[in-house]
This record gives sequence, C-alpha cells and structure tokens, in this order.
Amino acid sequence: MWLSYALSISAIVLALVGIWIYAFQKKDAYKFFFPALVLFVLFSLVPISYSIYVSFTNLKTGHLLERKNVIELFENEKMIEPKSELLNFQVFKDQEDYLLVVDNLSAKFKAKDKSISLGSMAGLPPGVTKISNGDVLDLIEKNPEMKIVHPALGDYYFFRSDILAKIKPRYERLGNDKFKDNITGENLTEDTEIGQFKLAGESVGPGYYTFTGLSNYKELFFDPATNMVFLKTLSWTFVWAALSVILTFSLGSFLAVLLNDLEGKSKLIYRMVFIIPYSIPFFISVLIFKGMLNKDFGEVNTILSYFSISPVPWLENKLWARVSVLMVNLWLGFPYMLLVITGIIQSIPKSIYEASSLEGATKFQNFRFLTFPLVLRAMIPLLIGSFGFNLNNFVGIYLLTGGGPVMSDVSTPIGHTDILISYTYRLAFEGSQGQNFAMAAAVSMLIFVIVVALTFLNFKVSKLLKR
Repeated sequence: MWLSYALSISAIVLALVGIWIYAFQKKDAYKFFFPALVLFVLFSLVPISYSIYVSFTNLKTGHLLERKNVIELFENEKMIEPKSELLNFQVFKDQEDYLLVVDNLSAKFKAKDKSISLGSMAGLPPGVTKISNGDVLDLIEKNPEMKIVHPALGDYYFFRSDILAKIKPRYERLGNDKFKDNITGENLTEDTEIGQFKLAGESVGPGYYTFTGLSNYKELFFDPATNMVFLKTLSWTFVWAALSVILTFSLGSFLAVLLNDLEGKSKLIYRMVFIIPYSIPFFISVLIFKGMLNKDFGEVNTILSYFSISPVPWLENKLWARVSVLMVNLWLGFPYMLLVITGIIQSIPKSIYEASSLEGATKFQNFRFLTFPLVLRAMIPLLIGSFGFNLNNFVGIYLLTGGGPVMSDVSTPIGHTDILISYTYRLAFEGSQGQNFAMAAAVSMLIFVIVVALTFLNFKVSKLLKR
C-alpha cells in the first residue's frame, strides 16, 4: 500500500514539476536536469522510503498480505454443510458448450453461467470429449459462485474437480470485520498489534502486515536471541572492511614505491603482471579461488601436502575462512591501490627529493617523511570510499564462503564470515523461520545510515585536505 501511495505521489509531483519546467521556465539547464530528477526520485527516494516503511512493519512469512486480503480469504473460505450428500460429476465439452453429468442427470452450460439446472439425460451427445481435472479447476476458478440445481437435492456447488457438495461460508461476517466460526460457533478476535485473527487464542488463517513501530530495531539491539547474532555480524563487518582497506593500501603502496624505483622494460613488465588480477572479472576470480581453497581437492592444500602439512580447512573453519576472504579480497583489491598510488607518486615533484638528498636523507626517510604523508593525504578520501565499498561487498563473501561456516544455535542460518549486507539477504530470503522482510529492511536502514555517515565524513575530510 505504501509503495502505491509513494509512486502515485511521486508521479503527481514529478508531473507538476515537469509542467512548470517545460511550460514556464526558459532555462535549458532545468530541462536537462529534470530527467535525472525523475530517475533519482523513482529509483532512489521511492525505494528508500519504502524500505523505511517496511522496517516499521512486521512484513514476513505469515504476514505478507494486507488486512483487506485476509478478510477476503475469510469471506471466501467455504465448508461442506453437515450431512450433505456428495455427488460425483464429470464435465464434457463440444465446440461451444460444456456438458455437466451427475449420475443420470446432465445439463449444458457456458463458462459464464451463474446457475445450472440438472435434468434427465438420455445419453452423451456425439462429438463431446471429457475435459481434464486441470481444465475443470480452471473453469471453477473463473466462476467460483456457479450454482448447480439438483431437482431432488437442491442447490450444489463445485467443491473439488470431481465432487459437488452443499457448501456454506466457513466464517460468518458479523459486521465491522468481525467473524464467527460456523464450526465451533465462537467469534474470531483480532490482534491488531501483530496483525493476526485468532480463535480461542490460536492463530487462524494468514496474518497481515501492520505498523509495529520500533519493534524490529528493539529486537536487533535488545532481544538476546537476535542481538548476539547482529552484534557479532556488525563487529566482523567493520573488522572485515577495515582490514581489507589496510591490507590493500599497504600492499599497493609497497609495490608502487618498489616499482617506481625500477627502470627500463622491467618496470613495465612488473606493472602489467601486477595489474592482471584487476583485469579478470571479479566473480570469476572468486570462484577460481573457491576451487583452489577446497580442503580435499584444492591446489593450495595439494601444494602444502608436498611439505607434509595437513590439509587446512580454508573455508570450513571460522578463523581460516575469515583469513581466506581477506586474502582473496587483498588479491583482488591491491591492483586498484597500486594504480592510484603510482599516479600520486609520479605527480610528486622530483625537486622535493633532490632537496632532501642534499640534506643527506636516505630512501627510507624519503618514504617515511615525504612519499607516505603525501600519498596518504591524497588517498584518505579514496580509503574512506573503499571502506564503504567493502562494508557492502556482498559478492566477495557470498561467492567464496557463502557466509560460512554456519553459526550454531541461531534462528537465521548465518555464518561467521557473513557481513551486514549478506545478513540482510539471509533474513529476507533464507531464514529458517521464513522470509523476514521487515527485519531485513531494518538492517538495511542501519547500513544506509553507516554509508551516509561515511559519505559526510568523506566530504568533510576532502574539504579539510584542500586547505
């Protein structure tokens, strides 16, 4: 419902803005800006607003419908009347009409007829063919209220694809969306806080999603069963992102400085070799490493076996799995740092180094007091951006370890290498208790807040570095 409202309001606002720009404004800049505004609203603001809304609801398995849909289900649910005689039937079809046969009675009808009166049957007319149970179900679905009038037994309805029965509503509507169960005679009660109808304290039928306030956020931080998993995942997410940035930056810096001092063709050859990981598609590299790190058949353990080293559970053990994802991410990430830092080093005026050499500075002192500070100053905004990227590096984690190894004694099948973004995916699509879109939206909102905070930090740092 919220999504339809958001789209409707967005369409109206964008239409008014479009009319104002193209009809009353003479500045071409506004006209070029408007398509970008439309895309920003439809593909950024609307999804974000919908995610915020879902995070304040209980949209999950068992509560995926709107309230009106649940009420319609209660109204449409039927039951066989007590002591009703069940009648077997068959449906035949000729070119235009259907033929319903019940014992020695029959009646011709069309798919849109609301009532059929059975009469005596002399025999099957020539040219008719019996239709399958699937076609019968399609016929019933298109016209579920079709009534079959039996001359001796009264009104009947389709109950199954082969049985007619006298049926009546399972739940009798009493008004104001209240219902009575015609089997027990008890009234249904509605728990609006959780979006569920109940009978004698037990849930009846599917629930509906409803506004639950901050319950999802409270569960994340204060519920013992949930916050342990969430806080572990949150802490590992920051450790993973920080170590990924530190390792790739360190290796990229080391190689950039090392290669910068080389001369001739060897410099070009080494740079080409180190750029190879960057040229291979990311997901292909991860899948290759997944095979190489296989405990039983991987090439890494095969090589280690030559040195009498026992097979290492690279992807099965908590510690080794985390080491594996960090090392693979280092392999895939350092070429980017190498390229950027090489460009920064080459932009540093050589006169600075000439002046330092006159003062007797060594190569290490030049690196420590000149190269590294200048590179770090230029790299800080990129490092913050890289940190934000690794916070949401879903593909690297999911393809290599699948988030595993799996934590024990948790309701959501989450692993020791899962980060917040893969935790969100598991909540939404792989939970052992069903899909929990509301909790996934709550976690995604926390990720959104973190990324926004990093973005503002990046802007702030960039401005400070310009001074």
